[in-house]
Amino acid sequence: MARFSRLTAAALAAALCVLIPGSAGALKGVAPGAKAPAFALADPSGKVLTLSSLAGSPGAIVFWSTWSPRSEEILEDFREYHRLYAEKGLRIVAVNIDGENLDYRRRQEVLSSIDNLRLPFPVLLDENLEAFAAYGVMAHPSAVVIDGEGSVTYTLGGYPLSLREELRDNLLKVLGLYVEPARPEPLADIPIARSKALGHYNLGRRLMAKGQMRQALKAFDRAAAEDPSYFEPAIMAARLDLSAENPARAETLLKSAGPEAVNRNDLRFLLGSLLLYKGKTDAAEKTFNTLREKSPGEGWGSWGLGLVGLSRGETGEALEWMKRAYALQPQNAEAEAWLRRHLTGIWLRGESAPMEDDLVALFPSLGELRDRYRRMFNAGPPAP
Repeated sequence: MARFSRLTAAALAAALCVLIPGSAGALKGVAPGAKAPAFALADPSGKVLTLSSLAGSPGAIVFWSTWSPRSEEILEDFREYHRLYAEKGLRIVAVNIDGENLDYRRRQEVLSSIDNLRLPFPVLLDENLEAFAAYGVMAHPSAVVIDGEGSVTYTLGGYPLSLREELRDNLLKVLGLYVEPARPEPLADIPIARSKALGHYNLGRRLMAKGQMRQALKAFDRAAAEDPSYFEPAIMAARLDLSAENPARAETLLKSAGPEAVNRNDLRFLLGSLLLYKGKTDAAEKTFNTLREKSPGEGWGSWGLGLVGLSRGETGEALEWMKRAYALQPQNAEAEAWLRRHLTGIWLRGESAPMEDDLVALFPSLGELRDRYRRMFNAGPPAP
């Protein structure tokens, strides 16, 4: 009877994931504040990992299956979380819950899926659905966030788009990295034009978080059009334009920012980046040095000095600055775009960049670009 109920739960999980409202009731067996149930599961090689191995560090458990469309999405997102926060102490374990007593064919499908995912954190096989039952998993995939004391702080079932930012925020909270967002201006106290602009601006931020950059840019442009005196949308649009290597439009947008924005560090970084695009390296270096001295703990100035080093061909020095910047500010889309532009020019010639492995390690997506060019050159010219 127990075996039947577990398999029935697994079979119904896909249907349940559209019925579960967000994180409430995501798992039957655990809730925020409770101790995470212990488990001992083997990875594909047979090595057993226990929950106690996570003790002392914040962590996350991801329950997933090969037949759940959103499982691949959540694992890809957690691959990025591992890249950003593993050095900050985040531990991640993925638990496959495809079914009890897998036959040879299904087991091979699971193992093939694990190989294709190439995850940098442990992947365990819950073949008897013991952890599945202990946690009361009701949807594929599900995520459980655990603090350093082994207590559950957050659960999410089904991985809906609307709650993915909430999951990320809860990961940052257990790591002690969460920064409370600024409280929005009360709409009743601001003009109608500003309230409309705020609506478009907030939509743009949400689209950015989902990786929908083109749609986000349109939302920021609409916000700026509604209220030209509101400089936040112009700055965000300029960041996107620089990431897309459109410095001319970025400069036009930044010139529209109000005088109260001049002392903002993100704006100063963008202005320094524009100087680099124009070839004014010395002026850019002065801007980034001032920024670093003013706010040494933010990373903006160090990222900029790394870009200056690259533009001068001083790769070793550039790498040192970028490593310092990465420790303070792991995400910098403008720096990634500049690095992409720098490396692409070298790879297009079929050459290797100095210390490129170290540079690519900062932004793994650049490794995929490098592999593409390598394959192109290795294939040789097309047959006549």
